[in-house]
Amino acid sequence: MKRLALASLIVSIVTVEMIRGEQAPELQGRHLTFDEAIVLAGANRSRPPFGTSRSEIAALRRSALPSVRAEVTGNVSRTLENFTADPLDLRSTTSVLAFDYPLWDARLTRARVESAEAKLRRLSDTGRLDDGRFMQLVEDFGQLYLAQRQTELLRPLYERLWNESNRSAQLVSTGEITNLAAADWRETALAFGSQLLELEARRIDAAAKLQLLTGLEHEPIVTIDLGDTPTDATATAALRDDQMEASRAAVEDSGLTLRQVIASTRLQATLSGFVGLSAADAVFRDVNSHGAFGVYGLRVHLSYPLLGGTAAIQIAEARAALEQTLIWRDAALDAARTRVADYRLRAQIADRRIALYRQSIDAARDREESLQRLVRGGLRSPNELVRAEAERTRREAELLAAEIERWKASRLLARIVSPTEDNHR
Repeated sequence: MKRLALASLIVSIVTVEMIRGEQAPELQGRHLTFDEAIVLAGANRSRPPFGTSRSEIAALRRSALPSVRAEVTGNVSRTLENFTADPLDLRSTTSVLAFDYPLWDARLTRARVESAEAKLRRLSDTGRLDDGRFMQLVEDFGQLYLAQRQTELLRPLYERLWNESNRSAQLVSTGEITNLAAADWRETALAFGSQLLELEARRIDAAAKLQLLTGLEHEPIVTIDLGDTPTDATATAALRDDQMEASRAAVEDSGLTLRQVIASTRLQATLSGFVGLSAADAVFRDVNSHGAFGVYGLRVHLSYPLLGGTAAIQIAEARAALEQTLIWRDAALDAARTRVADYRLRAQIADRRIALYRQSIDAARDREESLQRLVRGGLRSPNELVRAEAERTRREAELLAAEIERWKASRLLARIVSPTEDNHR
């Protein structure tokens, strides 16, 4: 059994050292903060083939100017004179500039401009990650940080235990330790070797996912400020996520459709006019006549439907569509509030775990100091001190995991909570 345990230990150590040697060049890569990872992930995602400039958005404000068009009209006709049966040939060409200007359209033009501006702003917001990719980035970034830091925490103790295990045969032969103590050394070293192997696998998996999101070629050394605290959703804050943004856009579009239908049933006033030049050529009884003259005109067109007819059905349909999108928006808001409550609960639970782990670590350190004195006095076995150190290291690793959970909740909560003014843009 002792030979089997020793063989297992050797296999574990060799495997850990091989993985460590293979990954060492990658771990010497660049340091990466979470904010930098967000930028890289945003640049690495697929983009639409076109963008929207600020000048295009600003140009919509000039849409209140009259619409101007150029018109060219040509006409060829022949008319028979009723009494003499002589034909009248007439050819004419007219070129004009015409314009239309809405004097009153129930504020429909302004609503269209504001809706178009909002849509163009959403299309031009290409630097923002969607919620799904952001949540995946938080998870992968946190897991890679945890695997890297826990490896750094466990490896020194593991290497010391391995060195002591190598000396166990010599210590047994000199009578300094018993065979049982040597077996305890090997068992503890095997346990830490197994944990390191698991951490290496987790690190490789998280690093591969993070590289896929950010486009990095090598594994970075991620850094996190664990002093970040979760953002609380106060009464002055608003909630924002992809579902809520989509529902707000749907409400806006449904509202515009309803306003269009209602405006079509109300008074419409349009000013129209034209100015241009016309040339005509006529032939009657072998007599040619031709001339050119200016043409112009101006009119005010008033339209008011006396009977609604099918417009009432259209209004009812538009109102029903608006009500449906309002229900969707409320459902998205309830879902966002649920997620906020979940993130806050996760942060609170992580805070409690952190406090307990810190107290536990302090108690473990006190026990280590006491055991060190007892070991020096020959009252306790060195194995008890080793087990105490291993337990304290395990609690420190669990403390790191709790701190990462709090950091994840903090990032996800800060993502969904935004200032009120941004919520209604």
